[in-house]
Amino acid sequence: MMSRMVFGLSIACAVGCGPVQQPGRVQSDALLHADGTRIVDGEGQEVVLRGVALGGWNFHENWITAVDYPAYARLHVIGVEAGYGADVDAVIIEAGPDEDGDADWTAAVRVGLEARLGADATDGLLATFAEYPSIVDDSDLALRRVLEARFGMAGRDELLDTFQGAWITDADLAWIADQGFNTVRVPMGYRGLTSMSDEGAPTELVWNELAFARIDHLLDVCADVGLRAVLDIQEAPGGQNEYAAPSTLYTDPAMQALTVELWTEISTRYRDRSSVAAYSLLAEPMSAPDDEARDALYDQLVTAIRANDDDHLLVIHDGFRGVYTLPDPAAYGWTNVVYSTHLFEWDASSTADYEAAIAYYGTMFEASQATQQVPYYVGSFATFRDEPWAYESAGLMKDAFEASGWSWTLWTYKRIDDPVAVALWGTQTGWGLRGRLVGDLDRPDLYRDDQATLARKFAAYAELDVAPNDELLTAVAPGS
Repeated sequence: MMSRMVFGLSIACAVGCGPVQQPGRVQSDALLHADGTRIVDGEGQEVVLRGVALGGWNFHENWITAVDYPAYARLHVIGVEAGYGADVDAVIIEAGPDEDGDADWTAAVRVGLEARLGADATDGLLATFAEYPSIVDDSDLALRRVLEARFGMAGRDELLDTFQGAWITDADLAWIADQGFNTVRVPMGYRGLTSMSDEGAPTELVWNELAFARIDHLLDVCADVGLRAVLDIQEAPGGQNEYAAPSTLYTDPAMQALTVELWTEISTRYRDRSSVAAYSLLAEPMSAPDDEARDALYDQLVTAIRANDDDHLLVIHDGFRGVYTLPDPAAYGWTNVVYSTHLFEWDASSTADYEAAIAYYGTMFEASQATQQVPYYVGSFATFRDEPWAYESAGLMKDAFEASGWSWTLWTYKRIDDPVAVALWGTQTGWGLRGRLVGDLDRPDLYRDDQATLARKFAAYAELDVAPNDELLTAVAPGS
């Protein structure tokens, strides 16, 4: 999940510089806990979480996974099938890589196609195009609804379970640990953890045991290879942001009660798991009407988890209001909490822009942490452009977090740049630590593939060669 917001960071050392656990294998079976502004293990040794987010897994954002097609890629496929590939591609290149196929883009495409192919052929192409609305999104809702409509809830859940087992494998987790990282952030949504219809607001939570079995296995492998996991809710009932739909979480007591139930269930299953570094209670709660509503909801969740005899670290995200807006934890009686934000400099175009952001925000972030006296965790960051200055800036960000004693996880571990965009525009991104597709992708078509074909294509992701982005790996690998 990516916020369209801009934030800076601090390079100031806002914590005491004591001994720091080296990247690599988990060194204690005890739960991590907060000691002032530090995270420490059972022996009192500082643990800085350094890792990657497993984007596209339980919370399936298909702009990451290249499952199905963005609008321009769907039109490309339709054009090739109709025998107009070169002309359609020329029009797409001129119109640009629109993912949603909005009205303005479609109108521009129509003008270009009519000039090349005439009105009748254009009408036929666009009529076919309209049958397959784009499901590219920062939410998994559109994807899940297509699968449910075609295959029912059970078919949807079985297909997504197959995908999860292939997208992040045991070998992926071992590779992450071998690079020196000690943490994976595990994005999850309440929809992915439940087995219910995705039409309408939830009235109850029915647990998806396929999904929980995947999480159980992931935590087992994490323990084996020396990783800890941050379990992170990307979408709660009612929505803490508006990626999927208008948020009702802060105003609807029923959605709040379901969110408490969700976290109580997660806590009951994992409260004794030392391979769980922390629970990230609400990723990017940016639709809260004010700080007080955000904090009151957090208080419900913290209270429920602590009442469940669970003392895991709890990550509290600022909702892009600024970490300094988060309360004194003593005011709510919160213990073992970590304060967090996500950092994406969307308007940056040079290393100098990042250097300016680092300098500007340094004093502010140092002061807020000194007052709050809690650890800080940058749960998500990336410079995302495939440019030398962007990789240099990613290294600057990582170094800034290290200097401040903050934990951090890169967004994201694996990302497949859209093969059609690569072919038409030659564009690649720096989103994925593993982000270089080698060979061809047998792309899942959620609208046209039958269930058996989708299952086969999903399972094939386990063997898909997505090579490391060496420039990004060099910039952010622990110890680099």
